[in-house]
Amino acid sequence: MASYAEEPQETAPQALKTITVQAEGNWLEEANAEKVHKHAGARSIVDRKKMDESAVTSIRDALKQVPGVQVQDSNGTGGSDVSLNLGVRGLTSRLSPRSTVLMDGVPLSFAPYGQPQLSMAPVSMGNIESVDVVRGAGTVRFGPQNVGGIINFNTRAIPEKLSGSVGLTTEFATGTDQLKYSPNLFIGGTMENGLGLALLYSGTKGNGYREANNDIDIDDVMLKSSYQFTDQDALAVNLHHYEGRGEMPEGLTTADYAKNPYQSNQYRNYFAGRRSDVSVKYSHKDELNNFEVLGYYVDSFRTSDLESAIEGSANSRISNSPRDYKYFGIEPRYSRAYSLGNMNNEVTVGYRYLQEDSSEFSGRTAPYNTATGIPGERLANSEGGTKAHAVYIDNCFGLGALTITPGVRFESIKTHNDYSTYQNGKFINTVHPKIKSDEFLPSLALQYNFNDQWNIFANAAVSFGPQQYNQLAKVEGTQAITTLDGRSASRKIK
Repeated sequence: MASYAEEPQETAPQALKTITVQAEGNWLEEANAEKVHKHAGARSIVDRKKMDESAVTSIRDALKQVPGVQVQDSNGTGGSDVSLNLGVRGLTSRLSPRSTVLMDGVPLSFAPYGQPQLSMAPVSMGNIESVDVVRGAGTVRFGPQNVGGIINFNTRAIPEKLSGSVGLTTEFATGTDQLKYSPNLFIGGTMENGLGLALLYSGTKGNGYREANNDIDIDDVMLKSSYQFTDQDALAVNLHHYEGRGEMPEGLTTADYAKNPYQSNQYRNYFAGRRSDVSVKYSHKDELNNFEVLGYYVDSFRTSDLESAIEGSANSRISNSPRDYKYFGIEPRYSRAYSLGNMNNEVTVGYRYLQEDSSEFSGRTAPYNTATGIPGERLANSEGGTKAHAVYIDNCFGLGALTITPGVRFESIKTHNDYSTYQNGKFINTVHPKIKSDEFLPSLALQYNFNDQWNIFANAAVSFGPQQYNQLAKVEGTQAITTLDGRSASRKIK
């Protein structure tokens, strides 16, 4: 009986799992729902479609749709349509001092270090494509003052084909039969050679619901250009100019409101300002690398008249505060995607140099009780400046459904202010305070992704509030530590 050996069976080849890595780079760019889901922190995007569906007529209305953001009016220079008052998770909202507010990545404040408030917010509803509000896990890349989150206004993108639109929104005050209207215009397109151009205009004109001292006049125009000179390389140049003037009717006493809620007892208060800026951005993107350099120059001016009654007298006086600010910044950033075993990772390093110059004046009239008043007197003026260097690094480790992103930012800030005081219009003295701050600002973000709809995250970070020009005679600073729930603690910096 013959026997045969059994031939061994061939084993089918096993396909190895492919690990795909791709650098995300600047996560404020091209913000969408997928980026929100991947972000290891609280983040919301209000796009143009949602704003149209909700009949949003102003930047304030758009921000009110974001959980955890409080948008308020206030008296003084924060009471006109030119200003923006927002607070995140219970932080003070007057003139938005605790948030880093950007437009296309460029700071919107008068001076990001020495005057971060938004008594003038040079942004208009008709020019905005989306509002991106990051309330956590963003300290390292954008700082130093971001204990109140990062708000980025994305302007309307240059379309691939020639297109345009004209729009008009109106607000009618039934109590006073007054009208406020906001026109907007957009036209743009991209040529076959890769050159894209777009012209954006948005304005606000007219009056609110108060009977007097209630006029608003805003013009906001932007020229955007981009050139895609390879599939991976692009250059963008934006020119922007904003002018706004808003009268401030101020608040009423309970008795005055009961008598006529539409009246105004202030007829001279107003706020006005203008801003011109230019930004240039080069970007390179491929599967593994994302590199960009953003440079910008900003020139802004603001002034205000505030009338106040003198206690114990029938007289009043007007305070005036014209101020000039200029700053230049350059921000290179590089991201690299890489794999370690089964982990997908991305490391980002960046640097920012920013130089500011400020010129601030404070004056007031002598007491008066006539409609014309009398010439004013100088109280104080100052000439200040800041030079700041910031460098940061973070690394996102992808461990399956879990991502861990540690990072650290280092800020080195030098600020000075030559402050002169006057009495009865006569020079008294000049002081020359200055301060240097070197701060390490660490952060840590964790996220576990259950599926395409659900994830859980936690993050903690340190934010630093540098000394402002009008505070510099009292040399101290604050450092805030924030966690996901919005709690904060502060310590003095000597």
